[in-house]
Amino acid sequence: MKIQVLGSGCVTCENLHKTVEEVVKKLNLDLKVEYSTDITKIVEIGAMGSPVFVIDGKLITAGKVPSDKEIEKAILEKMKRSMLEKK
Repeated sequence: MKIQVLGSGCVTCENLHKTVEEVVKKLNLDLKVEYSTDITKIVEIGAMGSPVFVIDGKLITAGKVPSDKEIEKAILEKMKRSMLEKK
């Protein structure tokens, strides 16, 4: 699973990155959360604002900082879908 936070480098973007990292750690996952300030990545994903939260290339949220619970739910749902696809 690839988790990304894309943003302009502002405090809000950095806060989202930190929050996503904390949720990943809480879930005891051995994943690195990529943080990028490359505006072309934001455009490529189709986001109209930042910060942007992406899992496996799929836009989860843009222009807001989701709650810890929203982040956790998105990660767990992606993990569940991935496990079902492998069966």
